[in-house]
Amino acid sequence: MNLLAIDTANEYLSLGVSNSQQEFFYCEKIGNRQSEHIIPQIKQILDNAQLELKDIELIAYNQGPGSFTGLRIGLSVALGLAYSIQCKLLPVPMFILYSSNLTQHKPNLIVTLDARLGQIYVAAFNQASLNYLIEPQLVNPEELSSLISQNTNLTPENSIITGGGMITYKNKIADELYDDYEYFEQNYPTTQQMLTIAKSDLLECCSVFNADL
Repeated sequence: MNLLAIDTANEYLSLGVSNSQQEFFYCEKIGNRQSEHIIPQIKQILDNAQLELKDIELIAYNQGPGSFTGLRIGLSVALGLAYSIQCKLLPVPMFILYSSNLTQHKPNLIVTLDARLGQIYVAAFNQASLNYLIEPQLVNPEELSSLISQNTNLTPENSIITGGGMITYKNKIADELYDDYEYFEQNYPTTQQMLTIAKSDLLECCSVFNADL
């Protein structure tokens, strides 16, 4: 399947294309200039993959959470392109992007993201099925340890924590969370992970009329 992945959830413009033989990627830190560059860069990456837009069969996009404006730029472009070529869309939650081969030595992943204004976005899921064990939600850092401990499906033996929320608010999060759980530090996920997820068929596709953030 020919796939296009779009991620504009932060100050980077990140794109990925997969054809039948290989994958191609573009990622550049461009701040608030995503709207200027996204269409030309999509054309360039399609050219690199020797594909035309009409060849794309599925467009994956970052569903959030993330930058208010950035996410809407990505979704708007994904909607416009998908509508023009009548293909499906795949909304990929930001949390799911943090799953990788490096974190799968334990089945469950807890993702903490800095939501700004002193709060954390958190979600937990099984990495094999991508089913949520903690639904995505916004919490105060002081509440994180209690939220995780109340879920009997999450233990230090079967779960690993990742994401910048644990770093940003370390002085507000209970020490036992750092003592008991393994923390895996990783950079912001690339669209390579989005393409991997798209190929797994674990997430549900939607039409342009049902796509959202």
